[in-house]
Amino acid sequence: MDSPESKNRASSDVGFTPVLIIGAGASGIAMAYQLKHQLGYSDFRVVERQSGIGGSWWSNRYPGACDVPTASYSFSFAPYYTSTRLYPTGDEFQKYLESVAKRFKLSSKIEFDTEVSSLRWIESDSQWEATLTHFAPGIGDLSTRERDEKIAKNGALVLRKETIRARAVVSCVGILVEPNPWPSSIPGRDNFKGPVFHTARWNADVDLDGKNVVVIGAGCSAAQVVPSLLVEPYNVKSVTQIMRQAPWVMPRLEEPFGKEKFAKYAPTVLKYFPILGWMYRMAIHWLVELILATVIQAKNVKWRKGLEASTLKRTLELIPEKYHTMMTPDYPYGCKRRVFDSDWLMSMNKPNFALENRKITAVHEQGLTLGAPYNKSTDNTNEKNIPADVIILANGFEATRWLHPLSVVGRNGSSLQDTWNQRGGPQAYMGIAIDGFPNFFIAMGPNSANGTHSLILTSENMAIYIAKTIRPLLEGDVTTIEVKKEAVSSWTQEIKQGLLKTVFVGCTSWYMDKEGYNSTLYP
Repeated sequence: MDSPESKNRASSDVGFTPVLIIGAGASGIAMAYQLKHQLGYSDFRVVERQSGIGGSWWSNRYPGACDVPTASYSFSFAPYYTSTRLYPTGDEFQKYLESVAKRFKLSSKIEFDTEVSSLRWIESDSQWEATLTHFAPGIGDLSTRERDEKIAKNGALVLRKETIRARAVVSCVGILVEPNPWPSSIPGRDNFKGPVFHTARWNADVDLDGKNVVVIGAGCSAAQVVPSLLVEPYNVKSVTQIMRQAPWVMPRLEEPFGKEKFAKYAPTVLKYFPILGWMYRMAIHWLVELILATVIQAKNVKWRKGLEASTLKRTLELIPEKYHTMMTPDYPYGCKRRVFDSDWLMSMNKPNFALENRKITAVHEQGLTLGAPYNKSTDNTNEKNIPADVIILANGFEATRWLHPLSVVGRNGSSLQDTWNQRGGPQAYMGIAIDGFPNFFIAMGPNSANGTHSLILTSENMAIYIAKTIRPLLEGDVTTIEVKKEAVSSWTQEIKQGLLKTVFVGCTSWYMDKEGYNSTLYP
């Protein structure tokens, strides 16, 4: 299907594409698939800042397995039933996305090491003008902070700038993109002589053999990484994990008939009997829906309290007694992202593992000094020095800085970030569209995620919705598509009211910004 020549042209010195997709993670792949295979439309570009397909999972290739089962963590148009494990590693999921792009002939549409630096709406032409920055290979894999520092020192890392026009823009930037930095307030931080890296920028070149490793954080990434470090092939001397607040830890589903039998038989059986794979996928889906019901504050209170009791009982049975106080959460079950684990708790029993919940008061060349505990019920305030050869940050992401560092300027020169600031936080109708920014759509935008389910399911559904919405635009029946301000406002109020009925308002978490505004979750 070709776009109408008279409506889809920019000035002669500026490139043009009817649809610009930003990002080649799961959402970007889903969007490209919808355009090409559901609409029959192949005139689009996908630009990806990093040097490979995968988005968050290109960055998060740390050792350890994802906590969403593989069968559920795949697209409906390309179900993945033949994995040898119930849960994929980040590397396995990245390769899955790569295979989907190749299978559906989407790879040729993707341009790597290319960042969309800015978007500006051109009212007279009903088009978006995009500034693209083309990096030297691998530079886009760095965080924005690290990349800006390198470019400031060596501008040659930017190969060229490009300006293009687009009829429609779909942002598939994602949520877990920019890792949190190591807090600059810690005294002596620059004195440390060993490697420091984030789980979202895993450095496979660092030799951990015989090293004292410190892991900062106790969320899902940390719980997945720590057990892996304590087994082959890493051979670390010790792992010290520094935790600020205990998570609620739920047991993972285990492979039917055991890991070895699952790996041996499941891929073959599910390959030749895909109906069993579909049933397996649906069973996981409904189980997750059942778990999701526990976050409703006004209902299921007894059920949630029962889950809190049983979950804590299991945790304390599996870990050493010296960690019982540290590992007792002091907030409602489900308020923060739960950790789904079968290995992390058991690894706490290993002689070369130590858990600390103290504040870091100083950093030295080969170690850290810990001071008062975060957990007020612990009365031990004596300082403690711990050795460190390598520091791994598992301290989360700048998840509430939506679309950062992309600059988006819509009608009348209005900045998207300024618009959101004026309204009290990021808001979008169905997490997809914002008034004043026509022909601009977000896959996995504000309040579209949840704390339990597969985000692949969500991103695919949003891509389907966006494709249906922009079809009249691509066929030349309309020149602009824009949501009404009243619709955005009404939707946002509904979301806010819904969130008040959940446990998400009961604690401080990465779902919320510093002002306590929750722009992440769908209630």
